[in-house]
Amino acid sequence: MIINPSVVTLSNEELAAIEEAEPATIGHFRNFGFNTAPLFISLPGKRFTGRAVTVKLASNDSTLLHKVTEMVGPGDVLVIDRAGDQQYAALGGVVSWALHISGVEGVIVDGAATDIEEIREMGLVVLYRRLSAITTRLFGLDGEINTTVSCCGVTVNPGDIIVADENGFVALPAGEAAAVCKKAIEIQNAEPGKKDRIAKGEHMADVTRAGALIKEYFEKNAK
Repeated sequence: MIINPSVVTLSNEELAAIEEAEPATIGHFRNFGFNTAPLFISLPGKRFTGRAVTVKLASNDSTLLHKVTEMVGPGDVLVIDRAGDQQYAALGGVVSWALHISGVEGVIVDGAATDIEEIREMGLVVLYRRLSAITTRLFGLDGEINTTVSCCGVTVNPGDIIVADENGFVALPAGEAAAVCKKAIEIQNAEPGKKDRIAKGEHMADVTRAGALIKEYFEKNAK
């Protein structure tokens, strides 16, 4: 087993300044760090942002998942690498309750969850691959806490900044996160003005850069 301390990169105050950023907005200008596997969310409409605390579980052994519940808190996002397993649910009602009590911002599990109604009722925001009625057990075999993991097609390092909602998530290097999220928030703040212009009769291609790009194309390729 490997158990490393959590990596504190951005403070909770710094996280609060970027929490309005949405993954899909970041996806307008960034091409990597996004989940490639489909995910479901326990609470539609919810969004969470935080520092990655990672755990890699060995097969159907969830021993270190129980341990990591005492290592997370406000400002953290728990990222669970299931090493490819999609059968055994590592995240159920009691583990989720311990995480909920910890104050963790959210959980991403690259595998199955169970007791989904309990998870919803307690208000824990979880992104998960599927549901399963068969669960992991405690064997004390292996596993890793706060090492580099693979989650839903994304390499996640401890301390990376996770921005997540029902559309998916993006993992950002801590040193880039503030600038990336600030740009996303600026784009989001400009959207109501664009929608208002369209509502007043302007064509979308004139509101965006599409019209100018089309004009430029035909000017360059005119015979």
